[in-house]
Amino acid sequence: MQHGSQVDRHSKKGSPVVPGSAQFVKEDGDSCLYAVTIIKSQYEAGYFEGDHFQAGTKVEFEGEFAAACKKERFIVRPFEYDPSKAGRAAMALEQLQVEVDGMRSGLTRWCKTHYGEAFVAWMHIKVIRVFVESVLRYGLPVDFTAVLYKVANAKEQLLSEALDKALGDGSDEAKDDDEEDYHDFVLIRFEA
Repeated sequence: MQHGSQVDRHSKKGSPVVPGSAQFVKEDGDSCLYAVTIIKSQYEAGYFEGDHFQAGTKVEFEGEFAAACKKERFIVRPFEYDPSKAGRAAMALEQLQVEVDGMRSGLTRWCKTHYGEAFVAWMHIKVIRVFVESVLRYGLPVDFTAVLYKVANAKEQLLSEALDKALGDGSDEAKDDDEEDYHDFVLIRFEA
């Protein structure tokens, strides 16, 4: 080992990049964003050279790192971590989360309150439509019965066929392929 004046104190060893610190952040089209942690600077301790004391120096790595990256066609965007800003950001995020939860609970209450009213209004419109189509199809005087069926999944065709058989007059009228299904009764589907 060499000591004292025999040591070349200005030679640099290694890279200022912290090993294993490269983290992939995001990729967009033809560019990628990575976060890399580097040592910002290094202090070289002072030393005696004969009777004179040479003061220590601070070596900055940021400029050299940026130049080396630029040579390899990478763009360096410096970012410094500030714990006080991170704390304020965490507090702001928590406050916003509380506000969002409050708004969500208010909106949920509003939706639960008004869903029933909207559903009743929708059903009312369906009943009016049944009435109007029955009068238009069968004329006056009004004499019909409205029925609401809850049908299991994929059983609608079976219900339509059973109603056609029970309520139809038995005549098979020719229908166009483009024409909507015609029945001897008014059929309005209600899908919530």
